[in-house]
Amino acid sequence: MFNFIKEMWWFVKKNLYFYIPIFFLGVIQALICLVPAYIIGDFTAQVTAHTLTRQYMIWKIGVLSVATAIGIYLITTTKRVIQNRLKVKLFYALQVRYMENIIIQDATFFENFQSGDLLTRALGDVKSVNFSGGNRLLNISFEVTVIIVNVIAMIMINPILTLVSVLPLSLIFVTNIILKVKVKRNWKEVRDAASQMGNVVLESITNVRTIRAFSEEENNYHKNLVESKNVYDIERKNLKINVVFQPIFQSITAVSLMISYAVAANMLIKGSVQGFSVALFIQFIVYLNNLASPLTNIGNMLTNFYQSIISLERLNEIYNSKSVIIDIPNAKELDEVKKVEFKDVSFTYPHDKEPVLNHINLILKEGQTLGIVGKTGSGKSTLVRQLMRQFPITDGKILINDIDIRDYKKESVRSRIGYVPQEHMLFSRSVFKNVRLGNSAHEVDTEDVYKAIDMADFRKDIVNLPEGLDTIVGEYGVTLSGGQKQRLSIARAFMKNADIMILDDSLSAVDGKTEANIIKNLNEYRSGRTNIIVAHRLSAVMQADNIIVLDGGRIIEEGTHNELMALHGFYHDLFIEQQMTKDGE
Repeated sequence: MFNFIKEMWWFVKKNLYFYIPIFFLGVIQALICLVPAYIIGDFTAQVTAHTLTRQYMIWKIGVLSVATAIGIYLITTTKRVIQNRLKVKLFYALQVRYMENIIIQDATFFENFQSGDLLTRALGDVKSVNFSGGNRLLNISFEVTVIIVNVIAMIMINPILTLVSVLPLSLIFVTNIILKVKVKRNWKEVRDAASQMGNVVLESITNVRTIRAFSEEENNYHKNLVESKNVYDIERKNLKINVVFQPIFQSITAVSLMISYAVAANMLIKGSVQGFSVALFIQFIVYLNNLASPLTNIGNMLTNFYQSIISLERLNEIYNSKSVIIDIPNAKELDEVKKVEFKDVSFTYPHDKEPVLNHINLILKEGQTLGIVGKTGSGKSTLVRQLMRQFPITDGKILINDIDIRDYKKESVRSRIGYVPQEHMLFSRSVFKNVRLGNSAHEVDTEDVYKAIDMADFRKDIVNLPEGLDTIVGEYGVTLSGGQKQRLSIARAFMKNADIMILDDSLSAVDGKTEANIIKNLNEYRSGRTNIIVAHRLSAVMQADNIIVLDGGRIIEEGTHNELMALHGFYHDLFIEQQMTKDGE
């Protein structure tokens, strides 16, 4: 528990004004809860002494009981209100911290953590930690306070009887020590299995159209069923642990009560303890009964607490993950991009042995358009992602305006680049809002959005959408065709109007005429700005000022379209092949 508090200290220390009042209200509540035992004991003494009066019944029994009930109600209600506010605040803080850590991560992080796993942690593990940090931690402290207060009251009546009564209760803590290892190990299995199931479920939902296209519904159903069954089996183990151990806590408490009854009865019969009366015995038993619920609750709550510790460890894997791309002290702001130079750049992905980029040397000046072509897996996308600082440079340097890219703030560099990736990510919002994301930092009107849409040759599709610009495109743009998604993504990049615009194989799903229109608009609208076009179809890069051909991460050919055609190399052969295919169609 102390490790949990230590790990959560970042939140606790900022919210002590919540925790401290709740703790002291708990102490007051525990003290007030002693009053009923006192009333019962005193009432028994009055009865046995035959001194019971009506005035006593009104003031000592009636008024004091009502005042006690009102006090307990007010304190309990106040404590719960503050505690619930704390719980909501903690949930918000956990979620914000979680999302903030994910947002700042680079591409390496997302190769280690899958989306389903991250989603499971954000929902299940955050909820578990929130419940322990906002409820269980305070509830355990309250139950411990109740135990301490009642034990002190019992000692004041009879220390020996207290020792005899409390000693068996120590078995609860021994049981918890044994239980701790089992619960933590099993809960880790539960959460890992839930993460794996989350990955499979999210994959199935995301790729549902592909699954249907290949008639894989049955196989996918069984795949999800296997993961669900695995989680169910592990959860059953966890349930068995609770079912076996929880009654033990109640049994130990019952044994303690029976021992107390036997020892106290023996004391009363023999009269071995001076001043120990039936009234004190009854008062003692009430105090002892007050321990039963807290001890059982602590046993149960500690079981759940151990589960939360595992959930916190899983969240800490995210919280403690650091981006490998970190701004150096006193990093500069990038105000404009006049020149980009790759100087002997090589790169190897974290889990690969062979380099993806090999000694790339390249200069791109303001106003130029660079075409990048090559076989699949030749390093085209990796090259442009290096410019966006998505991965650390393994060897060599990338210079912007003759200054090392690492000397600039990474967000400043990225803000100067408009990027259209191969995977066209659209949000479940309207067409207007998806395009506006390209320039969300400034006020954007409908005319600006239409201008960007025209540049991406998407205006002709607007009239066919049911609500025009206000049409909701669905999750990942599910309501749009592949070509429409590409052009909407391109419109978003046009909207940004950045110093560098990168089209990473972003014209593959459009027809030749549409591609020609977009390239024409790109050359006209972005005249004087830098463009990078990664493509498989050479028609997209023919007008580029410089074209490089990649193979195995190396530049094997470089020049304009005419220069590369004159080489009669890879570019020439691919161009002829594509032209023959086009003529054949």
